[in-house]
Amino acid sequence: MPATLRPIGSLKTYTAGQAEVTVEAGRTVRETLAAVGIPSEVVAGVLLNDVLLSKDYCVKEGDILKLIAVIGGGMR
Repeated sequence: MPATLRPIGSLKTYTAGQAEVTVEAGRTVRETLAAVGIPSEVVAGVLLNDVLLSKDYCVKEGDILKLIAVIGGGMR
């Protein structure tokens, strides 16, 4: 059974607008992001069951990981 990435917001530009991407289990989040073409530095957070994970977390079968984008901006 594979795992699923759910990119949120602007991260969907890296997945051609797809709301979900099926990935292989057994790699770290960082390796998985590289495999699907999402630069790890544009991902601010990775959530599994609303718990924040490290990008060194090893993706397991059946995981559904939400990817939160880095947000920039602020005062001028």
